[in-house]
Order: sequence, then structure tokens, then C-alpha cells
Amino acid sequence: MNAVNQLNLAWRNLWRNRRRSLVTILSLAFGFAAVALFAGYTSAVYVGLSNASIHGELIGHLTINRAGWETQGKLHPDKYMLTADDIAKVQTIVAKELPGAQLMPRLSASGLLSNGRSSTIFIASGIAPKDLTALRGPFANAPGALSDDKPSGVTAAEGLADVLGFKVGDSASVLASTIHGQANAADVDITDAVNTGNSATNDKMMIMPIGLAQSLMDAPGRAEALTVLLPSGMSAADGMRDMYTRAAPSEDQSTALRQQLMGAFKQAGLDLEVRTWQQMSAFFRQVKGMYDMIFALMLTVVLAIVVLSIANAMSMAVVERTREIGTLRAIGVRRSGITALFVSEALLLVVVGTVVGLALTAATRYGVNLADIRYVPPGNTTSVPIYIGFDTARTAIAGVVLAVLAVGAAYFPARRAAHHSITESLGHV
Repeated sequence: MNAVNQLNLAWRNLWRNRRRSLVTILSLAFGFAAVALFAGYTSAVYVGLSNASIHGELIGHLTINRAGWETQGKLHPDKYMLTADDIAKVQTIVAKELPGAQLMPRLSASGLLSNGRSSTIFIASGIAPKDLTALRGPFANAPGALSDDKPSGVTAAEGLADVLGFKVGDSASVLASTIHGQANAADVDITDAVNTGNSATNDKMMIMPIGLAQSLMDAPGRAEALTVLLPSGMSAADGMRDMYTRAAPSEDQSTALRQQLMGAFKQAGLDLEVRTWQQMSAFFRQVKGMYDMIFALMLTVVLAIVVLSIANAMSMAVVERTREIGTLRAIGVRRSGITALFVSEALLLVVVGTVVGLALTAATRYGVNLADIRYVPPGNTTSVPIYIGFDTARTAIAGVVLAVLAVGAAYFPARRAAHHSITESLGHV
């Protein structure tokens, strides 16, 4: 029996019991669609989280510090900060190694924010206004931008402003410790108040011009970190939907860039360390790990249900056609041919079910994305849209695994029936 005749016969056999075949195909289609939709949803979540980390949390793609800053920088900030000369050298190397990348000096400050009657703690990130605009990417046109025309203007988190009753345009005082351990104060103007989108930071975060942070910390021209924004970063011209479709550099790509810069710094005699955005964002790593585990569990459960359905359908077909198997054996069909016939039927079930599942996936994706359904994730204070992408790799893997398991589900009962004696098969009732 050649392959064409075998597939033709398998297709015809598949529809001898239409109801059973349709039920099996539908169970396979719904299971495959569920896996594909969840894979697409988690893929979009990963892309959205990566862009939110890079542009929303202002992490950038790479972060450069003096070696030892993470463990000793807060204890000895003067020793571990980057000087203006260091920054200039790094700028030259980054421009050579990563053409088009932007280097952004950063300096944080923390202390007390006061309205004259009461105070509360604040944690501020100092960055140049033009760098902030570039780093925010798709959020650049949102409230919270800094301005070179307002060197004392700061953007406060909404929760922080509410604690002290500040309104946009109000003046405030900040008190912080310099890098030499002395107290220093400055007057600031609340130019904007924004929701950080995270309940853990919405009551303490503040963004200020790096010149103000350097003055407050008594560290003129210095920075604690240099943020690298790659030229592939998103811009304000990109729509918010691109947040879920334009992937950031993968972990492998980021690691390669990190190693490239580390090698260049070592060759130049600079004792610096580079961290990727994946290393900087603990929230991204935790959420990704959680969704990966959920996907693995869901895939296992769905595959188990679908494969049991296929196994049941094929086992029933083998039992019902025992006499037919005996007849085929009597006219010269080999045992392997009988087994291959039932395996072909199982593969056809998978192919048809997968095609129907892909159609269901496409229709559901279109409907959900069009509906603009929104929800508030844990830890967030603002709603985000549910967007379902399409994860080609994981969907293909699910299809291949399903096909392999379906072949196994059909192979064993067919092989067992094919090894019955011809007389026993022909006499089966």
C-alpha cells in the first residue's frame, strides 16, 4: 500500500463514525486553541513587561556602574561614583562598540520631603531632561517630563504628593545627606504629579534633573550609574499597542552586549560592571518564571486530556474493525501496514484538529484584542489592556508534542490488533 493510497484510505476511515471523529477533533481543537491562546497571551505579557521595565521603570537596556557599587556604593558613595572623566571615557567606548546607543548619567538621592509642617521620605532619580524624554520612549508624551527651563522642577509620584497635600506648582523643601555624610537642603518646585503604576513606589518616588541631584548630593559632574539605551528602543511615535508587540532584546542578546562592553572596558583599564535590563528588573524575572510554570502545567493537563480522547477514539476504532484487520491481513497487507493505517488516521485527526484550533485561536485573538478588555494587575494602580499575541515557537512545540503523543496513542492498540492471528481476527464478534 503506497503512501497516497494509505492516506486516502485513512481519511475515508476517519469519517466512518462521523460523530466520534467530530467530537475528537473538537476536543483536540479546543485544547490546542487554549494552549496557543495562553502562549500568545504570556508572550505579549513578556513583551509588555520588558518594555515597561526598560521605559516605564527607566531601567534602559544596560546599566554601567563602577565595580563593587552594588555592595559598597551606599557605604562609600564618594569612592564608587563615576567622575566626569570616567563618564567621558565610557561615552567614547559605548559610541564605538554600540553605534547609535545613548548614554545617560544617573544619580539617585533620598531623604525627607517637607511642606513646612510635616515631612515624609522620598527616593529620587536624577536624570537630564532630554535623557528622560528619550528613555521614556512610548511614555514620552505622558505627564511627568522634566524641563531644562526649570532646573528646580521635580516630578513627584501622586501618592507622595497626596501625603503632604502638594498640588502642581507648589514649592517644597528636600533634605538629604551628601556623599560626604553632611546634611544638605534645597528648595524644589512640584512641576507634575504622576501615578507610577506601582503601589510600592507611588508614595515615595520622585524624578529630578541630574544637576539638582548633583547639587543636593554635593557631587558636581558625577554619577552613580550610566544607563545605555539601544537605538532599537521605542519612541513616542510608537503606539501603546506596540508595547505588546515590539520585543526588547532577549536575555541572550543582552548578555552578548554586556560581555562586549565588559571586554572593551577591561581593555581600556576601566574597572566597571555592566548589568542587563533582565538582571535589573526582579519583577520581570519573577513574573516570567511564574507564567512559564503555569504554561507548563496547563500544557501538561491539556495534552493529557486530548491524548486520552484520541486514544479512546482510536482504541474503539481498532476494536470495531478487528474483522476488517483480519481481512486486510488475509489479502496480504503486512502487520506494519495495518499499524501505519491507524497511525495515519491519528495524524489526520491531529492535523484537522490543529487547523480548526488555529482558526479558533485567530478568531478569539481578534475578538479579545478588538474588545480592549482591561484589568489591574497585582501591584499596579492603573489598568492595562489584555492583549493576545501569537507565540509561534511554543505553539509549534505544542503541535509537535501533540502529534507525537497521538501517534503513540494510536500505535499501541493498532500494533496489538495487527499481531492477532488472521483466523482470530476474522472470527471476532
